[in-house]
Amino acid sequence: MWRIWRLINPRLAVVGVGLLIAFVSTTIHLIQISGDRYSINNWHPDTAKMASGKVVQQQNAALPQK
Repeated sequence: MWRIWRLINPRLAVVGVGLLIAFVSTTIHLIQISGDRYSINNWHPDTAKMASGKVVQQQNAALPQK
């Protein structure tokens, strides 16, 4: 193993692997966001209203009487 590290700079290898992982993870996230499942444009209308803040929720509302 020590012969490999004489050919390859360990710091450069660690930085390169880090950059590769960052690139792959960013690519995967962008692919997921561009799909139909996670696209903001395809949200359910109620979810879109909630995200835009047009619907006011009553927090801590009283429970209905039985």
